[in-house]
Amino acid sequence: MRFLNRHTITFILFYTTMTFYGQVPQDKIKAKIEIEKIEGNVKITGTAENLTDVMRSAAYRLSVIKNNNKSNNQSNNDQVGIFTLQPNEIQKLSTSQINLLEDDEVIVLLLFYDEDKQIIAKDRVVLGEEKKKKIP
Repeated sequence: MRFLNRHTITFILFYTTMTFYGQVPQDKIKAKIEIEKIEGNVKITGTAENLTDVMRSAAYRLSVIKNNNKSNNQSNNDQVGIFTLQPNEIQKLSTSQINLLEDDEVIVLLLFYDEDKQIIAKDRVVLGEEKKKKIP
């Protein structure tokens, strides 16, 4: 029993060390924003994909910035967290849903950070930008 406890503690310490101190190269994790339009609303999902055969972890920030071009109103929504991916795993990290009016422009930004708070992966989507360009 004592032998089993010692190995369990060693495994937990090793796993914790790998999770918090492991290096995550920029080309090893892919950030992706998925957009789904549902009856005037937009469902935004931030996903992470481990492109390697090694367990990876990082922190994320999903930012949704909504601007109304007529009223000049702006709203911001940030969701943050930490995730760990098994080899070749794809994981949904965060989901947000907003209503989208004709005059709205929405900027969605998904950033992944390593333990030194350096950006290691990112994705960006702009909704409603094409309407703004058409206005003379």
